[in-house]
Amino acid sequence: FNRGSRATPVTAVAIALLEQEGKRSLGDDMRSYLPEMHASGEVVTIRPLRHHTSGLRGRCPELLARAEWRDPDNTPTEDVFWLLKAQRELNFRPGDEHLYVNTNYVLLTLICERVSGQSFAAFCQERIFDPLGMTSSFINDSCFKLIPNRADGYYEDEQAGWMNAPLVDSVVGPTNVYTTVEDLARWDENFYSGQVGGLSVVERMHQPGRLNDGSELDYAFGLTVGPAHQHRGWQVVEHGGSQGGYGAWMVRFPELHLSVAVLFNLFLWAMRDHAIRVADLFLENHPSGLPLSGQTPTQPQAAKAVDLGVEQLEAKAGTYYDAGRGALREVTCTEGQLRYQGLVLVPVSGIRFYFQDMPDTEIEFTPAIDGGAARMKVVTASGDYFYERVEAVSPTQDELAQYAGPFYSPELDITWTFVAGDGCLIAQRRKYVDSKLTPLFTDAFNDDWLPLMGYPTTYLVVFDRDANREVSGLRVTGTRVRNLRFVRQ
Repeated sequence: FNRGSRATPVTAVAIALLEQEGKRSLGDDMRSYLPEMHASGEVVTIRPLRHHTSGLRGRCPELLARAEWRDPDNTPTEDVFWLLKAQRELNFRPGDEHLYVNTNYVLLTLICERVSGQSFAAFCQERIFDPLGMTSSFINDSCFKLIPNRADGYYEDEQAGWMNAPLVDSVVGPTNVYTTVEDLARWDENFYSGQVGGLSVVERMHQPGRLNDGSELDYAFGLTVGPAHQHRGWQVVEHGGSQGGYGAWMVRFPELHLSVAVLFNLFLWAMRDHAIRVADLFLENHPSGLPLSGQTPTQPQAAKAVDLGVEQLEAKAGTYYDAGRGALREVTCTEGQLRYQGLVLVPVSGIRFYFQDMPDTEIEFTPAIDGGAARMKVVTASGDYFYERVEAVSPTQDELAQYAGPFYSPELDITWTFVAGDGCLIAQRRKYVDSKLTPLFTDAFNDDWLPLMGYPTTYLVVFDRDANREVSGLRVTGTRVRNLRFVRQ
């Protein structure tokens, strides 16, 4: 089975071995090994690559989809590196946020190859798989390689049937480790024996990352760890992955020397649930009945709710936008309740609310002159997020015509052409069917594509204007790629 992103712990061990040997350091600028990468104005070291805090844009599916890759297209590491070194901007300043993008582990793999002088597949075979007796495991770095006993991957279709999931992706680092459950048991035992790298490498892999503000992440080095990852009072170390009709999840209970690995040749969203169901066949609750901290579990103390009239609630309903992150949020009022992206908000004052299901997360609205809300602040454990209120628009045909024409992305080396449709814009692309752009607010549209590369894809498209108020370009934002620029031709 292909392990998908369960490959990242293998990459982590490879990099930790080089670090242990003094051949690279966490504080090294990645461009000292990969000078082809563009200087974005920020130094990206190896440390944020390992913790997914680099701010680099995500290659799969978003960069590849926007560059018009399709499911059956051969995707080697070399093509992905070409796409990455063309990028000119980051999603955010390194260390400001945690955003899982497998770009980070593609670059770590390339660093490993340049430092070791070996292909990544050869390095891992010699230094990891062979010493651990993982005779059925290897890294697939060529879509032309024959793989004996491989399970083909599948998707479910809408008629409860099956579709073939072609996988000709041979990118290494974040994916494309093929293995069996028996070999995963041998891999898992290394976390107790330290046969490869010693226990110092194991310790490195469990060290959680930190953001610039000092807050600790639950993502370590190819593993998720920490108090948030518990089950029945036991600490859990885990990681999952999926790609091209394959899925994998592995949970480890270190105190019990118990692990569960599940491998699928079917794309599933609830892979972890299957692993936990197997674990429950062997688990009892922690003897203390308490979390590992030893403290009695408590729910955050919610402030006392107040009653607000429907008019007060409706005045806060609307669309809010964070331009820096390209994030759009909807606040609605239904059945006498205010909802944020469908989640119920409980009022504690005329402007402050908390989430009914997450009392420690709050929203504060800034009143507008007309009695509504001008903006909102979302207060979370990981930081505060600010959104400006934006008003829905219905552009005329003449106004839609202002956006028509070709737009070019130097980072993708691709052109999109827009034409004015009936109350919308139509995006025309070389390889994909046309997509419909629905107006959201001034100069902003929702671009709803057909499922691409196995993922349903929706993007926010915001057009830029020059000093003369003429449309001069646009920016496209998705989950893992923010504000990717196109210029008008």
